[in-house]
Amino acid sequence: MGLIINLSAELLWQEPIPIRQGVNIEWFRSGTQTADGCAIYVWSDTKLGERDLWAQKVDAQGNAVWGEPLLIDGKPDRQEDPVITMTSDNNFVIAWIDFSDDLDGNVYAQKINAQGQLLWQTGGVPVCTYPNVQISLNMESDNEGGVYIIWVDSRNPGKDLYGQHLNSSGAPLWQVNGIPIANDIGDEVQNTMLPDGQGGFIIAYTYSFGGLEDIFAKRFLSNGTMAWQQPTIISNAPGNQGKVRMATLTNGEFVFVWEDQRNEDPDIYAQKIDLNGNILWRDPFIVFGDSGTANFAPQLNPRIVATSDNAVIIVWEDKRLDNYATDLFVQKINAAGDLLWDVDGVPLCVAEFAQNEARLTPDSNGGCYIVWDDLRNGDTPNDDIYGQHLSATGTALWEANGRPICNAPNQQNSALVKVSNNMVFINWMDMRNGSVGLYYQVYNSAGVAQLPENGELVFWGLSGDTPLNNYLILPRSQDVVIIWQDTRFANMGYQIFFQFLNSDGSIDLEPNGRPVTLSTGANQSNPAAAVLSDDSIVLAWVDARDENPNIYLQHLDANGNRLWGDYGIPLTESIPIEQKNPRVSYKADQNQVYISWSNYESHSGNLRFYVYGQMIQNEQKQWGPDGIKISYYPEEEFLYHECSQNELKENYFTWQDANLIEFTQSIFTKKVDANGQTAQGWPESGLQVSTYPITNWDCRQRFPVSTLTDEGIFVMWKDARGDDIENYYGQHISSNGERLWDPLGVNLADYGREQLNVSIAENPLYRNEIVFAWTENIAGMGDILTQKYSLTGIPQWGDLGNYVVQKDSMQTSPYLARFDNGGMVIAWTDYYNTITEESNINYKYIKSDGTFVCDNPGGYVLCDAKKNQYNPMIAIVGNEAFAIWADGISSGKTEILGLYAQKLSNEIVALDDPTTPSISQFKLIQNYPNPFNPSTNIKFTINDITNPYTLNIYNLKGQLVKTLVKGNLEKGTHNILWDGTDSKGETVSSGIYLYSLSNGKSNQIKRMVLMK
Repeated sequence: MGLIINLSAELLWQEPIPIRQGVNIEWFRSGTQTADGCAIYVWSDTKLGERDLWAQKVDAQGNAVWGEPLLIDGKPDRQEDPVITMTSDNNFVIAWIDFSDDLDGNVYAQKINAQGQLLWQTGGVPVCTYPNVQISLNMESDNEGGVYIIWVDSRNPGKDLYGQHLNSSGAPLWQVNGIPIANDIGDEVQNTMLPDGQGGFIIAYTYSFGGLEDIFAKRFLSNGTMAWQQPTIISNAPGNQGKVRMATLTNGEFVFVWEDQRNEDPDIYAQKIDLNGNILWRDPFIVFGDSGTANFAPQLNPRIVATSDNAVIIVWEDKRLDNYATDLFVQKINAAGDLLWDVDGVPLCVAEFAQNEARLTPDSNGGCYIVWDDLRNGDTPNDDIYGQHLSATGTALWEANGRPICNAPNQQNSALVKVSNNMVFINWMDMRNGSVGLYYQVYNSAGVAQLPENGELVFWGLSGDTPLNNYLILPRSQDVVIIWQDTRFANMGYQIFFQFLNSDGSIDLEPNGRPVTLSTGANQSNPAAAVLSDDSIVLAWVDARDENPNIYLQHLDANGNRLWGDYGIPLTESIPIEQKNPRVSYKADQNQVYISWSNYESHSGNLRFYVYGQMIQNEQKQWGPDGIKISYYPEEEFLYHECSQNELKENYFTWQDANLIEFTQSIFTKKVDANGQTAQGWPESGLQVSTYPITNWDCRQRFPVSTLTDEGIFVMWKDARGDDIENYYGQHISSNGERLWDPLGVNLADYGREQLNVSIAENPLYRNEIVFAWTENIAGMGDILTQKYSLTGIPQWGDLGNYVVQKDSMQTSPYLARFDNGGMVIAWTDYYNTITEESNINYKYIKSDGTFVCDNPGGYVLCDAKKNQYNPMIAIVGNEAFAIWADGISSGKTEILGLYAQKLSNEIVALDDPTTPSISQFKLIQNYPNPFNPSTNIKFTINDITNPYTLNIYNLKGQLVKTLVKGNLEKGTHNILWDGTDSKGETVSSGIYLYSLSNGKSNQIKRMVLMK
């Protein structure tokens, strides 16, 4: 019976590990006062992965009354856009839009008491689960502990208003999924509602049809019937009327205010009605309007509140003093419709730049408190929160132009104000630390702040995400390092972060990573890195801190400490117009770090990108302060070329050259020696990897990738020759610069279709062959294929390779990695669902003969969480694979990408030959200490003594350094000392070494690091 070797595999962690998972608070200005002198605030966040709903109760002394925030709802997918109201039984109802059972969103609600206990069923009660979109909630209490909930509903053509009445127990009192509140042939969206004082409610709404907007009002009784035969027309004048708001006076009277465009520009209008829908004030009633005057300007976004002396105060945004930035004006109107303050309104705040987004609440003396977003301290992004206390006569009781409630650094906005037991609670969204938090301040009736300056924290967490194609994972001796661009401090600049991930799934650094530098206030992007023999890391990235984007460097020791300062060091002393495309590679046998980049340089006033390089050894730049030019052309040809760095493997530089005369593109590779000179046998300008004529119109060679081989370097690229369809071509180049394959290059898998997303399996133990994977575009759908080539250019898996996955949906972005035992794993993005277009990460195992180990043709699932997972990357440590991917589990209104990880095992197992030794016949254990100097212990266990064993040491080139054991061994545990010398007894250099235990039938390999 022939020997059959297979691969067995499994996910080793029960759940994916969040490497970077944000909290991403969404503040919907949802808060209320309580009967016991506190306030409750409600928000949604993603600290548990998906978006959930939370609440916290705070008191006037700055205490979080409930300790940790209260989870209102944590069902799958997302819950967001909450509203809250206090009910007549002194409890609180929270309603929200819920996507757990409908991608379009449904309406749910929950009731809580003042002690933070959920009073209705876990997950909330369904208010509306009708198909199609439900959004934009509004809610008010009834007289019996229940609530009325209104929403915008798309079940009919257009957008309508629907509503539901829940009793104190959460049971629906109206028709299941709600009744129509306003569902004419046009759209009804923006609305305002308040209790009518009789157990029902009054609602006013904007009706839009044919491009025009008018305002109507209705009254509903508690049983869901309309109290009036017809809606009351609040305003149907020419032009648009919208943004209506309302306030309740005594004796069953209600005042509405809106933005009215019947004239040249928006003005502020108002009207009052009674419980029967009768219009009570003159029509039209102008609060303020300057249309028709010489200096007319817009008045916008009115807000209204009823005062304790049965009047209303209205605040609006006004451009009469500044055409570009709004100021705030106010007016008070009594029940008779008299303007009580200056007929032009009272200037509430006319500070520099804009004041907007005002909110107000009454005091107990006929005045009110008003808060707003204020840009006086330098315009956006220096938004602050200001406030004012107005007396019943319009006098400012706090500082003129408003008091700074919070003027901490960065942005504060979306303030809310409530009065609870004569204490004024003001809270807002705050980005003082770069990410969103919720803060609040409390004032007593005398205007004295009760909390520290700039407020007390309610809750804070990371915002932002991990942008696609800006992360990487690299193996170290015992773990992996993950590096990414992070937008958590977007208003202070994106930064590069990193994390160490251990084999047991634990992390070594701060949760969500550590920055490679302190904040510079500018963006960092495009990280590149290499791990050195001592497990330290050298990084390069594009940094915008200077006048032009340039590349900076950092060296992190094995524990993550910054060795090149808290802000990194510039790659070059000179500051060119631009540097981009950094690459970093490590030549372990010489302890050399190579760096390449594209440098924008000027000759006679003409600017072009060329490829530059630098080599660092022993912490010192070896090629001068500014590096050397790699892509060299004579002066007379400078204008005709532009070179973009693409690949760097040790001291082999590969780039894309654009010929600006022929409008063609070609690929060049060049080897450089340790002195910065062109290596022997290589052209000074680099070797064109394909001799396909650059004068041919279809010479379009792009996006090269490369890997080292035992003989030199293999380069592959996208090539459009012949039919303008880009296929992958390849070339094998010897270490002395000779093309080893067809000088034109080899078409690696000619299906006559577009190919993209190539990934090459790299492992220094297997540089005697070339294995790669790619996406094949088949009628707009992508399938994944793999192929193996010998170093002589012969395809090993048929002429066209093997399909990894082939189905009627998109599969893309494969990543192929090779274990030390020769097996391979491939992961890819799989758009399994053509309806939602959500994607998973799938994977398969590949044997060295190209066959697969997977009982599912579509692959195993690495991650199938809700939303999208993208672009896996894999790092191999011995025979374990660490995979990372961008995960959209927190996405909602916008896509938010976290970074997650999972680990895969891989063991070579004999399936059908009883004479084949299984991996359990012996076990190789990790050496200790590791890293080591000068010696280390290598331990292994022998269970089967049938065959002789060999324990060898190899360098990363696969060359034998020393044989430590050869022959038959006794059963049991063995401990062998390696003193760091080779077979001649000479001390070897620092670097990564491999030790392999074999019984002639199978072998196990591990890595170790000699660090001097």
